[in-house]
Amino acid sequence: MKKALFILILLLFFNQASAGNFIYPFAEVANPKCRFSSWNTLWSECKIPLPRIEGANYTKYKDNTSMRRIYSILWWATYNYWWDVWFWSHLWIDFATSLWTPVRSIWDWEVITAGWLNWWWNVVVIKHQVAWWKFIYSNYWHLSKINAKKWLIKAWESVWEVWATWNSYWNHLHFQIDITNQSHPYWYSSCSKWIDIFDVVNNWQCRDYLLANTIDPILFLEGNWTFESIEVIKRKQNSTIKIEQRNIKTREQILDEEIEEFLKWHVFEFKTWVTWENLKANITYITKLNVYKNWRPFTWNLPWKWVEFKSDPSVKFFPESAIVIENWFRNINITWTKSWKQTIRMMLGKKTVATAEVNFFNDGDFSNPTDAVISPSWYSIALWEEKIWGVAFKTKFWSQQVHIPYDGTYKLRASYGKVKFCNVSNRESKQCWPIEMVSELEFRYADTKNWILLFNMVALDYSPIKLSLIKVGQKNELTWTKKQVLVSNPNNLDPSYPYFQENIDSIKKWYFRLNSWYLMQDREILGSQLKNIITSMLTYEYFRSWDDMIKKQKVIKKIRSWQEFAKNINDSKKITRWELSKIVFDNFWLQVIRNNEVKLNDEKWIYKDYITSLRTGYNFCWKDQFASNYFQPDKAITIWETLYFVNKISSFVQI
Repeated sequence: MKKALFILILLLFFNQASAGNFIYPFAEVANPKCRFSSWNTLWSECKIPLPRIEGANYTKYKDNTSMRRIYSILWWATYNYWWDVWFWSHLWIDFATSLWTPVRSIWDWEVITAGWLNWWWNVVVIKHQVAWWKFIYSNYWHLSKINAKKWLIKAWESVWEVWATWNSYWNHLHFQIDITNQSHPYWYSSCSKWIDIFDVVNNWQCRDYLLANTIDPILFLEGNWTFESIEVIKRKQNSTIKIEQRNIKTREQILDEEIEEFLKWHVFEFKTWVTWENLKANITYITKLNVYKNWRPFTWNLPWKWVEFKSDPSVKFFPESAIVIENWFRNINITWTKSWKQTIRMMLGKKTVATAEVNFFNDGDFSNPTDAVISPSWYSIALWEEKIWGVAFKTKFWSQQVHIPYDGTYKLRASYGKVKFCNVSNRESKQCWPIEMVSELEFRYADTKNWILLFNMVALDYSPIKLSLIKVGQKNELTWTKKQVLVSNPNNLDPSYPYFQENIDSIKKWYFRLNSWYLMQDREILGSQLKNIITSMLTYEYFRSWDDMIKKQKVIKKIRSWQEFAKNINDSKKITRWELSKIVFDNFWLQVIRNNEVKLNDEKWIYKDYITSLRTGYNFCWKDQFASNYFQPDKAITIWETLYFVNKISSFVQI
């Protein structure tokens, strides 16, 4: 009783529809080239007023690709052509637009359904009373969000948003008008629940049922409500000019054009995220499909039905196709049952949009590799310069054997030249000390990083270098470097320099690490560099202690003491000769000789005892024109002079 009274009040409150009262379900839609992105991400130029098919004159617009992409399938057309009206049995119209495009009611009246329905998903059905008619029912399907509530609604209200559901391939609104009091939305099951939707639409089945219960939505809206009865609009429908299939583009042709346009702005990427794409057979890997629009991550709908994956039948994909990219990527599970190299292609319609070369292997396939590669990124090196190289075994697929275990012990050596090696595969700091270097480097897969050997190599003399790899217990080489590695002096270090030999000796002890071949020995040294040189000298003494644990503990204690002292040295301060002398004497307990007799000018200086000690106790002097009579204590010391000083004095250092 209360419900009936409420309906009566509505009937009295609202006037019946008059000419021009009905509106389209959209004020704006996405420009077709933009509709694959969500509505809230579109720029203003991507949002356009919904264009009208004026007078429901479909023939006028049949060659307009933009109109056909918005009004994707017309009432009474087929799924194969979309606009071949009055040939088959599509009982609604599909508006294609972006996800979350606002949808509005076409007129006032009573909402009788608002929510999720089986098969129809999110649906709104509105009952309208029309002049001279009883009622019509506007139906809105594939909705993402419903704000409308039952019983009351006004025209122009945005009460829901576009989505894609069920068998829909992209975001669109299914808009349908029913004219009888059947179940709503009217559906093919009213004819027979066993009939397939594609048979109904494409083969004109249930034709009489559908004509009796629905009308052309565009013709209805374009009529500006001049129809006096249902019979009038049905006669108008019957006079609609048929569009011959041979006179219009097919669905596939429209989609091919849409894909071409989509690919101008979008790039596909398919990665396994496994190094060198080596995947184990019969294991399921989660791979990622990404799409980028103008090189920014893209999310949501793709054109065409889906992206399909093409490969050998033994490659299994789940899902086998992707319709939507959600949250910027789509996970694809991939499994392969055989051991071999495969090319996986991603197809969008007829287009290959991405490929991936994947190697599938079984456990025993590569346990005894017969080929490898030694990979330098350079074929020249400075004397005692430490550079990182790599060794990787090769599969039968000609890829690097990464993440694939192997058996046996292998040996890296120099066929020519004099070098030493150090394994740095599993180190955070890729640096070694002289004591760690070996002439031949043996390793197993457990000694590598993901089964790639990373090693440092230093050249001990100027002989050209050729490296080779063998398996221990076999005579034949697995591989070798195809070009000789040439050895040179560090840049700016000339053999004619006065301190050349001492500098070379210091480099060999790694008191000073080369920086891209440059010694930069004639630059004035800074406090930060001096700290590193002294620390390196002590570290060298630590490794030179071998198994003498007592001496090692003393060195460790001295390193800590030095580091504490070095905190007072300004990193950017230039160091003078007398400052270096005092630092070394005070920290390493060199014997100071007292000088009570002034003989040379610089012995008047406050630190004359250190100068005298260097000259008389340690036979030290600079190699310049003032060597025998002037220490030049206030002169800022250079890097090469510092290395000369530390190298000469290091043998006297007490730990």
